[in-house]
Amino acid sequence: MEFKKHTVFIIKACSWKRAHLFRNHPEYVAISDLIERYKTEFRFVLAGTSSGPSSEVLLKKGAIAWDVQTNGMLGGFSYYFGLFKLLFHYRPRIVIIFGLLNILPAAIYSLLSWKSKYVPVFIGEFSSQEGKRANQLFKHLGLKALGISLRLSERKILNSFALSRYIQKGIERLAPNLSGKIGLISYTISSRFCSQSIDVSEHYEEPLILTVAGIEPRKGLDTLIQAISLIPRRFKVVIKGSIRDPVYMRKLTGMVKRFRLQDKVTFITDFIDYDALDSYYKSSALFVLPSRDECLGVVVLEALHCGLPVVATSVGGISDMIENGVNGVLVKPNNPHELATAISLILNNSTIRKKLAQESNQVLRRRYYNFRITLGEALLQSVSKFLLLK
Repeated sequence: MEFKKHTVFIIKACSWKRAHLFRNHPEYVAISDLIERYKTEFRFVLAGTSSGPSSEVLLKKGAIAWDVQTNGMLGGFSYYFGLFKLLFHYRPRIVIIFGLLNILPAAIYSLLSWKSKYVPVFIGEFSSQEGKRANQLFKHLGLKALGISLRLSERKILNSFALSRYIQKGIERLAPNLSGKIGLISYTISSRFCSQSIDVSEHYEEPLILTVAGIEPRKGLDTLIQAISLIPRRFKVVIKGSIRDPVYMRKLTGMVKRFRLQDKVTFITDFIDYDALDSYYKSSALFVLPSRDECLGVVVLEALHCGLPVVATSVGGISDMIENGVNGVLVKPNNPHELATAISLILNNSTIRKKLAQESNQVLRRRYYNFRITLGEALLQSVSKFLLLK
C-alpha cells in the first residue's frame, strides 16, 4: 500500500550522498527524526545539490533522495528546473524547505497544486558580498521573486520558521504579510560538542586560534589575516573550511605570504566528517568568526557549547547568541584593528578568558534557547498540523 501514502518533500542545499558525514548536524538529526516518526503515514522524498549530473540516492531509512545538478552554463536555473521536475513528478502534499532561495520553486509549485502546503524554514544570507556580478544579480532577483511568491502563496504556508531574528526581520521586510507569523527556532547541538569542558588556562605559551568557515569573501577571512599581522605575540591559527571560491583562496594565501605569516596560519580545506569538528574546538584556546554576513553562525553556537571564548562580528544572527563582554566579544566587520585588539585582550588576560568560558552556556540558555522551539519540534509540529487539517 506504499503507493497510496501522501508524500513529504524536503529540499535542502546539500549532497545527500554525503549525508552520512553530517549525521549529527542539527538539520540532519531533525529530518531523520521526522522520517522515523511519520514513516508509516508518509512517503519521504529528499532533494539536495550535486556538482555532477542529477542522480537518485538510496538512504537507509527508506526515504528517496535526489542530488540535483547545480553547475553548468545555466547554474541555478538548471537546479530550479530539476526541482520543478521532481516536485511535479512526486506531487507532494507537504514541501519542507531549508534555505531562502530554495523556497521559490516550492512556493510556485504550491500555487499550481491546490492540495499542497509548504513549510519554509528560513535559513540563508540576504547580502551579496563581493562575488561575481552574475551571482549577485541572480541572488538579488531571487530575493525579489521570493518576496513576491511569499505574498502570493501565503494561504499555502502551513508553518514558517526562522533561525534568527535577523532572518525573521529580513523576511518580514520582503513579505510584510508574514509579520508576526514566523516562529523562531533553535538548533540542538550534538552532545559531542559539549561532552567535556575545555581548560582555557592550558597551552597559552603558543595558543591555537580556530576559525571554522567556508573559504569565501562573505566570511571575512581577509580581515582575520590582517588582524593576525598586527598581533606580535606567539600563537597559531587554523582556518578550517571547504574552498567555495578558489579566487578568494588564492587571495588569502597571497596575503599570508605578504605578511610573512606562513608559520602562524594553516588552512585545512579537506572535506571532513562533521563529528570530527569537536576535536578542533577542544584543542583550541579561542574561536574567531570575522564574517561580513551570517544568518546565525552555527559554528559560534558549537564553540560556545564547547566552552570556548569567542570573538565574532556583530552581524546577522550572531547577537542572538552572544552578549558582548559576557559570553563573547563582538566587533565590527571589516575592522582588522578592532579584531586584533579583541583577540589580544582575550589571549593576554586569563581572567577574561575564564569569565567568557564560564558564562557561555548560561547566556545561551537565556539569550538563544529561551522562548524558541527546536528545529526538530518545528518539523514534527508542522506535519502533525497537516494531519489535523486533513
